[in-house]
Amino acid sequence: MTGRPCDIRPVPATVIPPDLAARVRAVLPSLSPAEARIARIIAFDPAGVAALTVNKLAERAATSAATVVRAARSLGFEGYPQLRLALAAHGGSVHSADHVPLGADIAEGDPAGLVLAKLAVFESEQIRATAEMVDPAALDRVVALIGAARRIDVYGIGASGLVAQDLTQKLTRIGLDCRAHIDHDAAMVSACLLGPADVALGVSHSGENTGAVKPLALARKAGAATVAVTGANRSPLARNADHVLATAGREFGFRSAAMASRAGQLLIVDAIFVGVAQSLPGALLALPRTCDALSPSAGRARSPGSPGSPQSPRSPRSPRSPRSPRSP
Repeated sequence: MTGRPCDIRPVPATVIPPDLAARVRAVLPSLSPAEARIARIIAFDPAGVAALTVNKLAERAATSAATVVRAARSLGFEGYPQLRLALAAHGGSVHSADHVPLGADIAEGDPAGLVLAKLAVFESEQIRATAEMVDPAALDRVVALIGAARRIDVYGIGASGLVAQDLTQKLTRIGLDCRAHIDHDAAMVSACLLGPADVALGVSHSGENTGAVKPLALARKAGAATVAVTGANRSPLARNADHVLATAGREFGFRSAAMASRAGQLLIVDAIFVGVAQSLPGALLALPRTCDALSPSAGRARSPGSPGSPQSPRSPRSPRSPRSPRSP
């Protein structure tokens, strides 16, 4: 490790590959200080980094070659050579005049049209990054657990509570016993009554909100399978989860962390819902029945055999399958 200060020099505005830009933003909060310096250098000067050896980049970031390799792996690459290839393949083209550059923030004087454009870019990158970060195998395991669960608890406080309520509403529509708890005390009471046939899911971007962390830990102690939806894989929430579904998101300027993370959290909610609905044979019957129950003509007579009639299946559940094994 060198004693030189970190060198992040102003460079001509070049475009970092969009998927890599999203990864940098997504993982930056969870990186060590040295890894974060490397990520910022990559963001500021992607073309320049593509031309640097691992030792030269380590020198520029005032850290070690091993830290450079760890940073590359945190960004989803097998190692630093693969990161360099990705940057070199992009070629470092120049921003067009109407392109919103990496790191662009919402300034106090931005007109509404520009704010909308910046938000659209950031939200799109958030969704794309979340889709890349989620482990498909972990998502499959969570879907299987929820589909077979006796009961599902979802914990979230504040803006994460809205996400918890959204998942609960969706799963309830297909006949699952799902309950959202957006109050700490109510969540703790519910969590202590769970058991091995149940699933508890906590939502927190930081992974540190005690209103989600404590009930998830209690649910795990009670024997329930636990799931964390978080942007911090090393957080207390993640440590109390058998399965972690990672989300992207970052704070900047006028946007709170809640705004930055919400799009990714809702993407995971939708993926869980669709996956569970696909696995339950009666789900496609349950959806129109619940929709009709809320329609203005809900009280009209239905013909025998039509979806929602007395002859239709009463529950969308299939016979309960054995629970999937927990992740090590």
